[in-house]
Amino acid sequence: MPVPPTAPRRANETVREALRRELLAATAPLTALELSGLVGIAHRQVDEHLEHLRRTQQHRDEELVVEPARCLGCGFEFRARDRLARPSRCPECRSERIDPPRFRIVAGRSR
Repeated sequence: MPVPPTAPRRANETVREALRRELLAATAPLTALELSGLVGIAHRQVDEHLEHLRRTQQHRDEELVVEPARCLGCGFEFRARDRLARPSRCPECRSERIDPPRFRIVAGRSR
């Protein structure tokens, strides 16, 4: 699903603030590649910033929701995976065709 282009990150806004803003404004969950295009950073850097966002959400009334990666070969879902990065291959069928995890922030969630 193509993501509509948005304005580049504001000069006084950190990368994590920009990621949080995009995740809150998104109508559908976004992949790391889509987020990197919206925020203007390399997609390999997104995982590290999302991990920090996930840890800091406990201080806000928000939750980082992760839709797990899924193997396109056999349909295996990586539900028990703690890392946010896309897995390299499926443990079931060894396929490298992996649909990446998708992310969104849900506001108003209490723990």
